Order: sequence, then C-alpha cells, then structure tokens
Amino acid sequence: MRRLGLVLFLVACGGSAKPASTIPANDAPDPFPTRTTVSEPTPAPPQPPASFCDNHPDPIGPFVLTASLAEMRRGLGAKTYADAPSSKQEPLEVCGPDASYQWLILATCKDGSHPIPSTMEARKSRAGNVGAGGRCGSIIDHYVVTCPEAAYDVYMDMYMCGPDESFLQKNDPPYPGS
Repeated sequence: MRRLGLVLFLVACGGSAKPASTIPANDAPDPFPTRTTVSEPTPAPPQPPASFCDNHPDPIGPFVLTASLAEMRRGLGAKTYADAPSSKQEPLEVCGPDASYQWLILATCKDGSHPIPSTMEARKSRAGNVGAGGRCGSIIDHYVVTCPEAAYDVYMDMYMCGPDESFLQKNDPPYPGS
C-alpha cells in the first residue's frame, strides 16, 4: 500500500515527466538541468545624436547645429523639387533667407528646367509663412513652385544653421543674437 501511495504521489506531482534542461554554451551536459542559463546582455541601441533644438542661443534666432547635425538636414543634396517633398511638419532645413532662395534657384523640375532663375523670383514664389512647425517649432515659410510636371508646395525652415553659416542676408545689419 505504501508503494502505491508513493507511485500515486509521483504521478500526481509530475514525478514521471522529465524536466526541461538547458545546455550550456560549451555543449557539456548541464549538471543542474533545472537551472536557467543566463545569456549575454543585449547591447544598448545606439543613442540618437544630440537634438537639433539643443543649441538655441537667442529665442528668435537660428538653432546652431554641429557639423554632423548640419549634414542631416532635410533637403540637403536634393537636385529636383520632386526629390525633396516637404510639409509644415517636415520642412526643408537651411540657414537663413539667402539659403532658402539659393535652394529654390538651384533645384530643378524633372525635365531639368529652372522655374526660379533669380532671388527676385524666389521671393515672389513665397506664399507666406504657415506658423510654427518643423523639428524645433520654427516659423515655416511656404513657397509655390510651378514645374511642367506639377506645382510644388515647398516648406522651408530657415533657422537651422551649421558651423560657418550665417543666418544674415548679405546686406542685413548684424543680428542682435550673433
């Protein structure tokens, strides 16, 4: 009767089932099959670069970017208007009004034509500002550019200045925050 009780106890408690075992990395049998093997910690994901918005010496002036952040500005390297879609939330990022005009002059339509040949034409294509937007809540300018294939709404954040860039226009007096 005692044996029957012991067999019933083992069956009821799962005594006949074999415990799951883990095999250590060296492929030797684990002397403690119920032990949980701890794996190497997962490396932390790479940290994002310093924020575009961290260095803002004057609340009404430009954000001062490091060289690496300046290389990550939206619209940098785009050749055509179609290559650089933009919006109030994700505008093209340049340093100052002159850079905005230069971007508009240098960009082309898909057929290679230049709908904005001069600074005067760039200024005329400005539809106005659309209020705060972009990465840092700057005032965003809206330009309308007409190409043979489409009319493009181009949104510019001209408050993203990298090293050795000037926010000032060529004939402006010195900026109070610079």
